[in-house]
Amino acid sequence: MVDGDERTWTERVQVLRSEAAARSQAAALDRRLKQTEAAVRDLTPPVGPGRTQFTSGWELDLAVAALLREQGATGLLTVAWERQEAVREHYVGPGRGGPNRRKATERVVRYQITAVRRDGAAIAGLVARMGWRVQVTNASASQLSLGDCVLGYRAGTCVERAFHQLKDQPLGIRPLFVHRDDQVRGLTHLLSLALRVLTLFEVLVRRGQDQDGEDLAGLYPGQASRTTDHPTAQRVLEAIARTGVTLIRVVSEEGPRWHLTALPVLVKRVLGYLGLSGTVYTRLVINSS
Repeated sequence: MVDGDERTWTERVQVLRSEAAARSQAAALDRRLKQTEAAVRDLTPPVGPGRTQFTSGWELDLAVAALLREQGATGLLTVAWERQEAVREHYVGPGRGGPNRRKATERVVRYQITAVRRDGAAIAGLVARMGWRVQVTNASASQLSLGDCVLGYRAGTCVERAFHQLKDQPLGIRPLFVHRDDQVRGLTHLLSLALRVLTLFEVLVRRGQDQDGEDLAGLYPGQASRTTDHPTAQRVLEAIARTGVTLIRVVSEEGPRWHLTALPVLVKRVLGYLGLSGTVYTRLVINSS
């Protein structure tokens, strides 16, 4: 109901499965189960100095349940343990042992995990549900095909990342340290414009990189040889800021002279992607005179 009027529409529910996502999720589940199995066995280590032993079954039961719940493996692993008894002999009273020292015996009870098994049916049921996704659209099939819907949903994450860039990093619209309404509107307009420039910068860099067919290097601090085929605008700008531009003015009898460091390779490539010439860089000397 909108302003007292009833609005209705028809929706198409699409159920999709990504085989790649299913394989990735299944592999992650297998790694998690292996780690959980090892952690469960470590709950009852062999008897030795400094190794805590469980002397009651209910304590071990609680510890196993808590570990399975923490690792998200409840119902996927079955743990079996047994009660073990041993007779331990020790000297009575303080002091060193000797042939004439009186000894006493006591019965020691401990619980030892004997097996950790996977529930194949439960794991298979979980794997069968991996990779599935439900999406809804109000566009008709003639307007938007199933393939176009999938591509549209995949591109939706880009919109969410733009919201994150505006609200948090690198623009950071919040918190707003202003008081007047006109300041709020002005700052919002300014940062919205900055977001558009940042987005356009990223699109042009990726488009130019695709056309060149070469990955960008030097974007990761301390990893000069590492490349990426999907650079973000923030990472590219941070890499450019780290290159360091030095402009030196030397005054002599012949007059002032300027020395500008050579244009870094990364900056050259980015300027080319943006359709800008190297004079944008060399003009620093003219603007500083």
